[in-house]
Amino acid sequence: QAFVDARIADGSDYIKIVYDDGSTYGLHFPTLSPETMKAVIAAAHRRGKLAVVHIGTLEGAREAIADGADGLAHLFVDRAPDPEFGRFVAAHHAFVVPTLTVLESVAVQPSGAALAKDPRVTPFIPAIFLGNLERSFGLKGPAMHYEGAEEAVRQLKAAGVPLLAGSDAPNPGTAHGVSLHRELELLVKAGLTPLEALTAATSTPARIFGLADRGRISQGLRADLVLVSGDPTKDVLATRDIVGIWKAGVPFDRGAYRASLDSARTTAVQPPKGSESGLVSDFDDGTTQAAFGAGWQISTDQLMGGKSTAKMEVVPVTGKADKNRALQITGNVQEGAPPKWAGAMYFPGATLMAPANLSGKKTIHFRAKGDGKTYSVLVFTLAGGRIPAFQTFTAGPDWQEVTFPLAAFKTDGHDMTGVAIVSSAVSGPFAFEIDDFGFR
Repeated sequence: QAFVDARIADGSDYIKIVYDDGSTYGLHFPTLSPETMKAVIAAAHRRGKLAVVHIGTLEGAREAIADGADGLAHLFVDRAPDPEFGRFVAAHHAFVVPTLTVLESVAVQPSGAALAKDPRVTPFIPAIFLGNLERSFGLKGPAMHYEGAEEAVRQLKAAGVPLLAGSDAPNPGTAHGVSLHRELELLVKAGLTPLEALTAATSTPARIFGLADRGRISQGLRADLVLVSGDPTKDVLATRDIVGIWKAGVPFDRGAYRASLDSARTTAVQPPKGSESGLVSDFDDGTTQAAFGAGWQISTDQLMGGKSTAKMEVVPVTGKADKNRALQITGNVQEGAPPKWAGAMYFPGATLMAPANLSGKKTIHFRAKGDGKTYSVLVFTLAGGRIPAFQTFTAGPDWQEVTFPLAAFKTDGHDMTGVAIVSSAVSGPFAFEIDDFGFR
């Protein structure tokens, strides 16, 4: 109860509970016990708050509903639903957010690939998201059946269970905003009428979450409006052919927005100013200053709820006469929700995760020494979305040259968004130094 009360004090409008051990996806991470989940649901209800449970399996969905969950975040792809699943959820007066978009990508089918090539929406998608739309999770679970999620939707509709449209962006195969168009398409494919799918994205979420001022077109409500060419109640794909948008009654300038995206794409084509020599940082001025890009930053799995820690510090070089400073990275990799990692990350673009064109370079190069452990070099690109390509090296007690061709990271460097050097393979403390980092 104290935990739930603290979340409410923080401003939470409802309580979301994660009940998923990753087994569907061939992963393993800690989750709540059934008893704790039930207790959290009860604690939320004592304060008049909805309890929404993230699940990954049919069994988890049934347990959450039986324990009093008001709604499910996601359906499941571990198996087909039993014949009574829809009626079971209906009998408990729960709602479901299927997120078919992300489930399709979990089942190794990049759900957003068609969106990335649809001329009705592509010009309005930031370049940093386009690559992610064409990716799937690439997981190797014991069995993943996307058709089971579609069957569950059919059952839930037949039983009268409220269905809400959601995408779970920005997971692989998705992007904020645009993926809702795909979700509407998939809901219709799973058996909803276009009008029912539109309702799942508008008035139903507003009703379920108590947002009485929106979700419908009516006098006195928020004027959040989208004008499209065509009739989406007959062809749900017409939602993509947008003519105009109003936010709280104020017209949104789509032309200016598109122009800003076009400008950003043009800028990304030019190599970053300062990248001519290829040297990013030699640390000899005692700082982490970079010759170009947004510079260096600590990167750990705390971004995804992990517990690993890291710090970086410019230190005097020992054992190497020609330079007097290097970047020392230390920390502790702790077990938790995978993936686990800790280290430092360099951003070559003007802002964090903005693309930089380094196609004139062929390799990543730096010098390293350390505690003898194996470390990973992760390269992020627009085309790769949120999933980096990686190579490993061992940082021994003596300085060594480390060079990797960009081709080893499945890129020519034209859309690079980040390079991380991290400890991830083994849990425990780590320490290594890098120097003369750059591209050649």
